[in-house]
Amino acid sequence: MLWLLASAFFMAWAIGANDSAKAVGTAVGSGIIGFKRAVLLIWVFVVAGATMGGSCVSSTVAGLARGMGETTIGLVLFSAASAVTLASLSGNPISTTQAIIGALVGASLALGLPVNWGVIFKIVLAWVVSPVVAGMLSIATYLAYGIVLNRIKHLGLLELTQRWMVFIAAAYASFNLGTNELANVVGLVDGEFFSRVFLALSLGLGALTFSYGVIKTVGRDLAPLGPTSGFSAQMGASLAVTMANVAGIPVSSGQAIVGAIAGVSLYKGEPVNIKALMWILKGWVAAPLGAGLLAFVLIRLFSDL
Repeated sequence: MLWLLASAFFMAWAIGANDSAKAVGTAVGSGIIGFKRAVLLIWVFVVAGATMGGSCVSSTVAGLARGMGETTIGLVLFSAASAVTLASLSGNPISTTQAIIGALVGASLALGLPVNWGVIFKIVLAWVVSPVVAGMLSIATYLAYGIVLNRIKHLGLLELTQRWMVFIAAAYASFNLGTNELANVVGLVDGEFFSRVFLALSLGLGALTFSYGVIKTVGRDLAPLGPTSGFSAQMGASLAVTMANVAGIPVSSGQAIVGAIAGVSLYKGEPVNIKALMWILKGWVAAPLGAGLLAFVLIRLFSDL
């Protein structure tokens, strides 16, 4: 049990180091929220999402781990966390969800357990669709938000409204981290209240200690973001993730936010850093493959423990 908790802590920390950028990257990148305040926001709302959110995603992930013991699940989490940490070192906002699913498939193949390819296909299809949906929702949000802002004539009230809306979008995205990304880990451990809080606090620690490089990539390097486009991208991505959460599909908030930023930027006619985008896309492919391969090798070596 100690090995499982240690691996779960490592995975939650890795999620905080990488995925927190998808929750607050646009807010920090647009200059609305400072880094330390962003981390505090993440801590509060991830705990809320982990303890109050639904269990649909947790159940889906738990189903993919059926037949695996604690040692195996610990190795799955360790493999996924290792892949995510390597990506965070280079500032690449990869998908922690993809890393966990990839590690689960690798573990199943190593143990000779049946893989529910139907569920895997639905999850992978959602990974392809979610960035497109997030991009469309971000454009729709941008249009609706523009109508609201145009009705505000007082400059001070306009600035205050923009700040609060960016804050609300970041809080919503942080809540989604608890209900989606952290739910991937919760589904592999006991899922009790104490474990959810422990993992949420671990995620916040990852955000505090190791997330700035990925936040910079999401908030500044991919495309220029102002308060309006930053809010629209964050809200569009969060809505896409929530739709998947309701359906019990573990999607990637990273893919959603990248799709949302690209969508709203292209709509506005602003440049998207194609080099940075292609680098991110390569990480999306490498993460599940690398985590799956490492899990396969480790479980073949230690499956008798």
